[in-house]
Amino acid sequence: MRPIVFDGKFGWLHPADGPDGVVMCSPFGYDALCTYRGMRRLAERLAARGMPVLRFDYPATGDSAGDPTDAGLWRAWIDSVKQAVTQLRAATGVERVSLCGLRLGGTLAALAAQELGDVQGLVLMSPVMSGKHYQRELRAHYRQWLALPAAMDCMVEPETDEFVEAYGFRMYRDTLDSLRSLELLRDTNRPAVRVLLLDSLNGARMDALAAHYAQHGVEIERRPFDEYSRFMLESLDSEEPHAAFEAIENWFAAGGAPLASTPAAIPQRGEDAAGGHYVEAGLLETPVWLNGGKVAGIYCLPDGVAAARAPAVVLLNTGAVSRIGNARFGVHFARRLARQGIASLRIDVGYLGDSMPSVEMVSLDDLYAQSSVDDAACAARWLATRGHAGAVLVGICSGAYVGLHAAAREDAVLGAVLVNVQKFKWKNVCDEHGKPMIPVSAFGSTRNYMRSMTQPRKWLRVLKGETGGLGLVRELTVRLFARVGETCADRLDRWFGVELGASDERHLFASLDKQGVDTHLVFGVLDEGVEELERCFGVRGARMRRFEHVHVAFCKHTDHAILSSGAQENIMSYVENVYRGGFTKLREPVIATTDDESRNPQSECEEAGMTQWRTTPDSGLRPFGEA
Repeated sequence: MRPIVFDGKFGWLHPADGPDGVVMCSPFGYDALCTYRGMRRLAERLAARGMPVLRFDYPATGDSAGDPTDAGLWRAWIDSVKQAVTQLRAATGVERVSLCGLRLGGTLAALAAQELGDVQGLVLMSPVMSGKHYQRELRAHYRQWLALPAAMDCMVEPETDEFVEAYGFRMYRDTLDSLRSLELLRDTNRPAVRVLLLDSLNGARMDALAAHYAQHGVEIERRPFDEYSRFMLESLDSEEPHAAFEAIENWFAAGGAPLASTPAAIPQRGEDAAGGHYVEAGLLETPVWLNGGKVAGIYCLPDGVAAARAPAVVLLNTGAVSRIGNARFGVHFARRLARQGIASLRIDVGYLGDSMPSVEMVSLDDLYAQSSVDDAACAARWLATRGHAGAVLVGICSGAYVGLHAAAREDAVLGAVLVNVQKFKWKNVCDEHGKPMIPVSAFGSTRNYMRSMTQPRKWLRVLKGETGGLGLVRELTVRLFARVGETCADRLDRWFGVELGASDERHLFASLDKQGVDTHLVFGVLDEGVEELERCFGVRGARMRRFEHVHVAFCKHTDHAILSSGAQENIMSYVENVYRGGFTKLREPVIATTDDESRNPQSECEEAGMTQWRTTPDSGLRPFGEA
């Protein structure tokens, strides 16, 4: 598997020696995040059977160039599929090309294939049949997200015709206008020689589409897609649809050159990376492999020598999401930093995104594994070898945990902004099947629970027997006694040197403070992570004040996974403010010199230039309250 760039689009080529190749067309937005691991696994399965496969990001999505507000995106998306077909042929020399798409990706594949006219096979997995219906679906997804506890304190976006948002991903008016007129049954008739339809949601519509294609001479086959709902779960819980993927493999085997009877081994490390490309003027992005070809990353470097010497930002995975980030946060922020002259590296730690090798399932224990911490530390060292003065780690949720522990052990780390960290120390909680063995309530926020207790509809559910109130009271009681115990343990530690309770957590932050790592813990005011902070360090983390280089901040209207546009702006502004303030490790005492001391004028000039960004005073912009 090797990265490939063409016409501003970023993709991954899975090489093979067969004469038949496949272009994979991903779904849009949150659907793409949920199914990223599964779609990659399908590409690997096909390549292992002898079919080269190209996965890629449409313009203004994933790691490709562009912004969702760009005009003409719908047309550009269709054209990008056609360009991917040309690229696959040029890179591999395949004789025949097929397309395979999921949801909106299936629709784009069908439209592009209709225009190309020489597509051998087309696999449509639950394609979007109507643009109007799809827009209503996206709006429904947004309302569904607002009902989740993680979005309780989020600013609600107004109903508008300017854009549609679902889980942080937006389509703007220009794209919506083009999408609104879409009717797959009307807009395609013979997109390929052979078509495989997999769908269990819209039986009547699929029957009509199958009949329509058959009337135009297409060899059509229908298969159920009963695993669809489990495949489309959020990225941590998404399950690979084995039956559907096996059906796709068999269908390709029946319609082209014989596939390998014994699949080849899946590569364990990445191949040589593609060269860098400009995603916009003065902003170069280069795919890289770290840690012996196991960790995939995108190095975002603005033009200029100063940026190559200054500290760089490492953007870590959020939960099980790939380096792109929820609502494309990783890409959006990397390019925003670059416009300010700040380099960054967004990576996929082990088990996630495009790290090597791929895995079928990811558990909570995988997200918090020591190997992920090693990968983050490796990224910081890599930046140091590139000439950067050090690295600033930025992580959300499990990424914050990984960043916290990497900062504690890696000298190349200057600072860390850790957003909504859930646990400071992790103890494995999953069984042999990767399922948590503790109640989900153990992760809940006490403030959320207390807020729920003030809502009459919650008590009505208790009275109706729809939910258990006793369990909630028991959980809150346990937490109260735990907090009292931690407070007493802290007093004993400070007064008599007797270490009890959360001593490991205190030692962790004491070590960071001693090393001079500027560590910032940022929480949404109702986030579940506040529970861990207050358990270990008192109300609003008051006992953190003993540390000179550890700061705690709270932010209103900041959802847990940083999906909303307001939350993203809050976090980006905070990181930028931290960066402008300089870093403790780089502040050196001023040494007085006499006028007659001989100095190299050129060296003095370079040092002055370096010191400028090291010691820039804080601008005073503090959007959050600090403990």
